[in-house]
Amino acid sequence: SYSVTVQESYPHPFDQIYYTSCTDILNWFKCTRHRISYRTAYRHGEKTMYRRKSQCCPGFYESREMCVPHCADKCVHGRCIAPNTCQCEPGWGGPNCSSGEFSPVSA
Repeated sequence: SYSVTVQESYPHPFDQIYYTSCTDILNWFKCTRHRISYRTAYRHGEKTMYRRKSQCCPGFYESREMCVPHCADKCVHGRCIAPNTCQCEPGWGGPNCSSGEFSPVSA
């Protein structure tokens, strides 16, 4: 699990003043009233996030949330397609694709 900072909204109470008609002649027949109202406010908080942790099979390692094959010898002119297995580019061979294909020399 890991934590992230999030901004969340919540109802924030406040005192709202309003006026009503009433029989108070000294205040020109207007009376002051109060009521609790709510407005949207924002706050920062921490949220715990979860992700499934995959475990790679032997001969593989995790890269960008994927299991990729591992070749002990770097594939010089090719790419690793399975544990310790290189797929060589055309014209290259050998266990790590470092051997070039030579054409016979004409005399």
